[in-house]
Amino acid sequence: MSLAVLTLTAVAFFRVALLPEFGSELAMSTFQLGLVTTVFAIGRLIADLPGGHFADRFRARSLMALSALGVAVGSLAIGLSVTSMLVYVGSFFLGVSSSTTNATGMTFFSNVAGSSHRGTSMAVFSAALLGGQALGPAAAGLLSSATDWRFVMITGAVIAAAVALVLTLLRPQADSTGKGRPSPKGAERPSMSEVREPDLRSLLVLHCVSFAMFLTLGSVPQTLVPIIGADELGLGTAAIGLALGVGGLSRFVGTLVGGRLSDALSRKAALVPGLLVQAAGVALLAFEPTVATWVLAIVIMSLASFAVPVAATILGDISDPSAVGKQLGRFRFVGDIGLVVGPLIVTAMFEGVGRPFAIMFVAGVLVIAGLLAWRFLPETAGMAS
Repeated sequence: MSLAVLTLTAVAFFRVALLPEFGSELAMSTFQLGLVTTVFAIGRLIADLPGGHFADRFRARSLMALSALGVAVGSLAIGLSVTSMLVYVGSFFLGVSSSTTNATGMTFFSNVAGSSHRGTSMAVFSAALLGGQALGPAAAGLLSSATDWRFVMITGAVIAAAVALVLTLLRPQADSTGKGRPSPKGAERPSMSEVREPDLRSLLVLHCVSFAMFLTLGSVPQTLVPIIGADELGLGTAAIGLALGVGGLSRFVGTLVGGRLSDALSRKAALVPGLLVQAAGVALLAFEPTVATWVLAIVIMSLASFAVPVAATILGDISDPSAVGKQLGRFRFVGDIGLVVGPLIVTAMFEGVGRPFAIMFVAGVLVIAGLLAWRFLPETAGMAS
């Protein structure tokens, strides 16, 4: 399951390193390139709530195969585009498929382990997800430097179609109970009298964390980082992709460490520092960039990008296992609102008032989320599922 998440996410994020080439060949402005990420996020937003509902009821393997098919369609549409409109259509399909991948993976990994190992389990999912988000652009940049961006996107479509075929042909496994919900190891399904309803304040804070992190993800690593690399530092797609690949390795390390820390020590001891260090990495881009500071910002942001899986772990701690998909669907929905508005707001600031103001706005949102989490979230490590 983690390999499918990694592969499909990598293909869906081929487009990130290729944004400057889209802009050059299809005459798209910085704002229009930001809109590519926004349309991707709208696709995710539309699919988040039904995706969480389906993840509670259907087999993970079947849903992941459907997601792979959507990634293939979206990648092919972008690869064949002759106008910006078809790029937007392809991005929308990629967004819907990304949401399905996330809903399936998050629900599966949240429920597949008991509460004592939920943080580590979610970290495995997040390492695959975030690793794909960084390794995809790296592979796309290197391949594009030897071929062209259309070939890269069509290759991505072939890879995703192959994943869909493999998942479809695999022998069904006992990966679910009831109507397809993954079964926690070492934990029995609680009776109705034992079900804990998440308290409203905790939900609001966790949703704020999701919003802040996805706003940052959409506006900085997925949009401004490649634009700054190309326009201000004069780097090609291969160099941009390689730097994002280094970020991918950093994501693996940081996410696994953050997940382990949340299990072994404290959920909040992982969540709050992660948000604040992420803000520091973003803030580096507010200064006049050099290649060294640009790469350093990517590495710091990547190492500290474990706030979403830790927040999702807390949500799993305080939710009924039979409704984790529904709760995570709402969590992602709020986050994807940030993914929609983030690139629009931040690229508009970037063009209107300059890079420093736009970057510090994003860093400030992360700091506020960190302070809210520190002040109002309960510590849930060790709570029974």
